[in-house]
Amino acid sequence: MISTFSMLVKMTRPVNIVIAAITLVVGYMLLRHYPDIPVLILQMLGFATAIGFANIQNDILDFESDKLNRPERPLVTGKVSVKTARRACYALAVIMLLCGIGDSIFQNIRFIEIVKDPALAQEFGWMGTVILSFPVWFFALLGALLIAYNRKLKRSPIFKNITVAFLCTTPLLYAVQHFFNFSLSANPEEYMWAIIPAIPFAFLLTIAREIYKDLEDTTGDLKAGIMTFPLVAGDKVARRLAADIIIFTWISLPVPVFFLDKLFGHNYPPVFLAITLVTLTPCFVVAILSAHRKNYRRAQSVTKIAMFLGLIALMVCILLPS
Repeated sequence: MISTFSMLVKMTRPVNIVIAAITLVVGYMLLRHYPDIPVLILQMLGFATAIGFANIQNDILDFESDKLNRPERPLVTGKVSVKTARRACYALAVIMLLCGIGDSIFQNIRFIEIVKDPALAQEFGWMGTVILSFPVWFFALLGALLIAYNRKLKRSPIFKNITVAFLCTTPLLYAVQHFFNFSLSANPEEYMWAIIPAIPFAFLLTIAREIYKDLEDTTGDLKAGIMTFPLVAGDKVARRLAADIIIFTWISLPVPVFFLDKLFGHNYPPVFLAITLVTLTPCFVVAILSAHRKNYRRAQSVTKIAMFLGLIALMVCILLPS
């Protein structure tokens, strides 16, 4: 029983869950917007169950290809049965939707507390209801997109990588939604500048990481009929594209320090450039060289670490005294 549970936890990809939770917190800190702890925990649980649901469903659908690509996975080794995995998948999907409902209830209660007059709150009408029920729609649509990805989209070269990259930015987008609903500022747009660099940064590095993942899985994907970008364009072209994305990201690191104010009126302090050059440059070099040596697992792991370090650097710079 305990062994099966631990294997199910492993199938949810706990590292990805932790990164999503940290990304959500980073998003709020960049916006200098701090929801109540119970609300934050509920939102983290929503993302955790969404990720767990998607990954377990993915393992069920990829059972045959994982015999070649990931022979160590619990379904392939028989440590978890497909029936048990399906039950866990359904349970996580239900919890995800319940988290959305719970957060919507919290948002409505918080809204009434701010307005201080239920009758006045009702004057916002159906539009207010739609806005404050955003968490329900968000997690329902997120679940639908995850199902669509596992069943259809992951068989579409490049589009699958873009979909995963978008999914990785959703904790940041969720933080933006909550900020706009409950910011006490008269002009919340003025505080958006800090989160702007985080979204394309996470998006680009996730695309590179997913290309490396596809490169690692070419044998099993070919057998399963999943036509990924490396299988369509060739390994060399795929490696070059991932490397170009990483290099472009590295070249773009000065943008938040020197050019962000042109559109958003604020820049990050120069220490951001110093931190990222010291921490990200080695990661990027290792990722590109590892891919060149066809060690794609290391390349994608190091790219994931680089994304995490970059988000932390943004957060640290925002917290530094002006």
